[in-house]
Amino acid sequence: MSEGERKELSYAIVKPGDFPPEIDQILRRKKESAFQMAYESGDDLYILRGYGKQKSGGFSIQIEEVSKSENAVFVRTKLVGPAAKEEQKGAASCPYVVLKTKAAAGISVVFED
Repeated sequence: MSEGERKELSYAIVKPGDFPPEIDQILRRKKESAFQMAYESGDDLYILRGYGKQKSGGFSIQIEEVSKSENAVFVRTKLVGPAAKEEQKGAASCPYVVLKTKAAAGISVVFED
């Protein structure tokens, strides 16, 4: 796939409860394993990235890049663990993020490490 020139793509982070019920169902099924996927709903493109079950709470997901070329959307995220001095507390967690942007015909989503 030819990348072409990448341009920053505007997006919003969608909070639980604010996305379509279909995404809620997908997250419930997939969140315990690592996953990455895209879901179109009307004019919106939802980009889902989960890191699977972690041993404790305190994890977050850093969005490093969301950009667009002529034929693809590129997404790069990073799982950030609890601070080194911070004790890992609490029950296991399943960190994930849902991003929302405008859908465009013929565009594929590429997840990068």
